[in-house]
Parts: sequence; C-alpha cells; structure tokens
Amino acid sequence: MIETDICIIGAGPAGMMAACAAAQGATKAIIIESNTTAGRKLLLTGGGRCNLTHTGSTDEIIKAYKPFDRFVRHCIYEFGPQKLLDFFASQDLDTVVENSGCVFPKTQRADDVKQILLDELEKRNVKIFYDKKVKSIEKYKDGFVILSEKFSVSAQSVIIATGGLSWPQTGSTGDGFKFAEILGHKIIKPSAVLVPLISAEKFCSSLAGVGVQNVLITCKISGKKISSSGAMIFTQNGIGGPAVLDFSRNITDLLSDNLKISIDLLPEIKPDRLDKIITANNPKQNIVSVLSQFLPKALVQTICTENKVPQISAGQINKKLRKTLVEKLKNLPLTVIGAEPIEKATATRGGIDIAELDNKTMQSKLCKGLFFAGETINVDGPCGGFNLQFAFSSGFLAGKSAVELLGKIA
Repeated sequence: MIETDICIIGAGPAGMMAACAAAQGATKAIIIESNTTAGRKLLLTGGGRCNLTHTGSTDEIIKAYKPFDRFVRHCIYEFGPQKLLDFFASQDLDTVVENSGCVFPKTQRADDVKQILLDELEKRNVKIFYDKKVKSIEKYKDGFVILSEKFSVSAQSVIIATGGLSWPQTGSTGDGFKFAEILGHKIIKPSAVLVPLISAEKFCSSLAGVGVQNVLITCKISGKKISSSGAMIFTQNGIGGPAVLDFSRNITDLLSDNLKISIDLLPEIKPDRLDKIITANNPKQNIVSVLSQFLPKALVQTICTENKVPQISAGQINKKLRKTLVEKLKNLPLTVIGAEPIEKATATRGGIDIAELDNKTMQSKLCKGLFFAGETINVDGPCGGFNLQFAFSSGFLAGKSAVELLGKIA
C-alpha cells in the first residue's frame, strides 16, 4: 500500500493545480489518473488553444457565475485571474487578450499549459499514477483508503477532481459523483450546460457549418427576458457557437418543449438603416449580393427562400417584401425543441451540492478530510474561460486547505 498525506483523484486542471498547492514543504501528495496521460480535457478547451481565464475586475468575474456567485467568491478572491496569470508568467508563458475578453496562451497551444503544470508537479515531487481507475474510497478514523484495480493508497486527505459528465471521451464519466455518494453526499442530477440547441426548423441542417460573427439571441420564459450575444454557427440539428452555449446555460433549468427564440443576425444595424442599405446602396445589385456584405451568402439565400423573397435586384423588391426581409434579419424566429446530450456539452451542471461544502476551503461538511474541486461541484460559468478559472481556483483552494488541515491534525 502506498502511503501519502494527500491523494488527488484526477489529473485535469483542477487536480493538477490542487496538487501544486498541496505539495508544500514536507507534505506528500500524489495524483491518481484513470487515463494514460494528464489533462485530456484541458487540451480540448478553447478549440485546443486553452482559454485560460477572462479579463475583468474580481467582482465582475464572480458575478458572471450567477447563480453560483456566492459560493465561488472566496476561491476566486483566493486565486483569481491575475494570480493564475502570474503563476503561468513565472513559468515563462505569455498570454494574449482577445477583444471578447478571453485570455489565451500567446503560443495558442493548450499543450504548453499542460506541460507547465506537469513540470511544476515534477519540481514539487508529485507523482502521477496513470492508467489507475479508482474503484472505491473508504473512510477511516485516521484517514482514507483509496482502492484501485492494481493498488491501494492510504491518505489523510482526499481531493476529488474527476470532472463531470461532459466530454466523456476525456475520462469525465461521473466517477467522482459515485465516490461522493458513498461518503454521504447528495448528488444533484447532472445536466448539460454550454450545449448546442436543437431546433424544429429543418433549414438549419442545410446551413450546417455556416457561422455568423455576432448575433443577439433573446427569449422570454415566465415573463423573464433572457439574452446572449456573440458568435453563432448552424449545426445539423440546430444552432451552436459561443452565443448559443451561453444562452443554453440560462435556459437549461427552464427548457420546455417548443421554446420560441429570436435571433438578431445584425444587432449592430438598426432596422431603418438596414432598410436604407437595401434600397440605397445599389438598387441594380442582386439582393443576395447586397446582404452578403454583412452575412454569409448561403444564409441570405435561405432567409429569402424561406420567406418567399425573390432573389432579384434590390430596387425591384417592393416595400412589403423589404419589410419582411428586414424583420427576419433582425428577428429570425426559431423553435428550440431540446438540447444536445450531455456528452456534447462543454460543461456539466449538477454534481456535488454546494450546500454540503465549505466554500472557504472546498472541504466536505459531512466528511472531514474530503475535498472537491472543479466540475465535480455543482458550479458552472459562461463561455470565455470561466469554467477553467473555477477549476484552477477551486483546485488551488482545495490543495491549500488540505495542507492547512494536516497542520491542525499534527
């Protein structure tokens, strides 16, 4: 049996950062990872570029996590965006900020982020046991025994950082929820957030792969207006892209059959100006060519076809048809009939109930010495680096708190 002070289960961003924080002084920490390599999901974040975090004041960052903002407050203040960037800068990783506020490595390579974490773990003598799937965790008076297929570990504290259920191909298969339940925790049923939406309209499939740089999506549910803006892409089943993923986060718990939504395809152009563009720019130019200056040609053609607007010169389109066209460009109606399954979601909502955790330490209120970090916890944020930031912040706090608990025990 291997003996250690702190055992971290999961070598994703939360687990690796937890181990970095835990391996202080004489404290011994190890990581058990079911995959043959670390950071499988990390390598996919930000389209392989790794959206590390987001710009903004600490309070602005915290507010973005609503309805989980009160829970994340302490860990974000403890290890927020600037401290995270300072950590990577100390390892010579430069970062760049995009107009959206997203922060990426200057190299645009998620693998560079992973390698820095692995190098840091090596410096701090943290051993990662790969290809070891944990079967169970048993609690004893003086600590825990972690049982794997091939070996067992005795530890005074355990940090569970096994991820949620999204992107299961990376190893996030919900094992942490099972361990938490065995140790007395309530699990909030996992569901998909930051997920593409399925629409009733069939024309979306014909536009699969067609993207729009900036849209405004809105709907009303129970008298409450919900909106999201940013890039969007049509899919085989409906719509996806950052604006849609953020929008899905706000309707996941409210989604019912046949939700009517509206998409403003040109939010920066007011209706009266759009009308003038159609009539005044070049009345002899085909309407598709006129509007293709602002939107993908295939999308313009589809909107014209769906609304019986002839694809003729702009000057030949009468006022009634022009009004219809402007209205659809500014208010494209779609009927959302569902969301893609959790396997296609970027993040998981649900998991460890935050009411059962101490947000100042990430320690269980039910089982002393048991800590959680990252996506195993019922916390999610919008697109743009927020979920990765929480993984790092909660991991850091869990590791630091586990060390402090050892000091109290000693």
